[in-house]
Amino acid sequence: MGSNAHSLSKKLSEVLERVLGNTTITEPVQLSGGANRETWSFDAIDVEEQTHPLIIQMDRPGMERLEGTCAREAKILTVAKGKGVPVPKVVLSGHSKHFHGRSFSITSRIPGETIARKILRDDQWELARQNFVADSAKALAAIHSIEETDFHDVEVEITHDPLQTLELIYDALTDPHPTFDLAFRWLKKNRPEPTGFSFVHGDYRLGNLLFCESGLSAVLDWEIAHFGDPCEDLGWLCVRAWRFGGFGKVAGISGYESLLNHYGKESGRKIPIPTLQWWEIFGTLRWGIICLQMGGDFRVGRTNSLEIAAIGRRVAENEYDLLSTLGEQQL
Repeated sequence: MGSNAHSLSKKLSEVLERVLGNTTITEPVQLSGGANRETWSFDAIDVEEQTHPLIIQMDRPGMERLEGTCAREAKILTVAKGKGVPVPKVVLSGHSKHFHGRSFSITSRIPGETIARKILRDDQWELARQNFVADSAKALAAIHSIEETDFHDVEVEITHDPLQTLELIYDALTDPHPTFDLAFRWLKKNRPEPTGFSFVHGDYRLGNLLFCESGLSAVLDWEIAHFGDPCEDLGWLCVRAWRFGGFGKVAGISGYESLLNHYGKESGRKIPIPTLQWWEIFGTLRWGIICLQMGGDFRVGRTNSLEIAAIGRRVAENEYDLLSTLGEQQL
């Protein structure tokens, strides 16, 4: 066992003692858990020799604006599970001196696959692909049914004007990009009517979804969940970056009509295609600005993560995607 894994194993045993009693921890294996999280997989074996397959996530050090997101997400997962959203069960969460004061969450480990390339291309996942849109519509409708009153001990951001919020973030970066300026002008000119007000996952896409061979088994990564327009989630799912080379407009798998029809049946909301496309363009711009922000974090030394640096280099991809998508709108 490596020194990092050995140290973590000892800390996990101490932290879990209050909920599982004395446990033996198998060698933790570090996973790719996104740019903002440190993620490990491990088993905890209790005194009755029962094995608990678990995942721990911790806030990545040095990213002050994301501090506390793991503990906050654990509370959101508990609420979502109560609403019928497929999510892992929370075992323990909070802040601990064992993890240098960083917030953490420990959840059940659900078997399955998250790698988009495999899900989109391998024969093993063909049935999951066939069920993807129906499964997602059901999950999203459940997410969007969560109400403000369901949260008692966690603050959830309310975004009344996401375009204005995004522009404030962009302006604060003081790193202008003409393509982003063009996208803002188009979005302001063509803003559709709101489709409602609901809880929003904020990052619902391939890579954050866990699949078994028959379909969707868990929705992961709730760190930027908030209240806003539910169509934000649908548009994000259509962003070209999250198609991972697939040909369908929706996650590389299907067309707009299928998503809107299934979602309409599950949620009762009727959303026109132009509205979905507006939110797709908004999502592309948002992802581009997130990349710009991450690149800035690396350049000024807020983080030394090479993963975040690599994401920062993807600004140009989003500029290309914006110009291509705006061109389809016949500017």
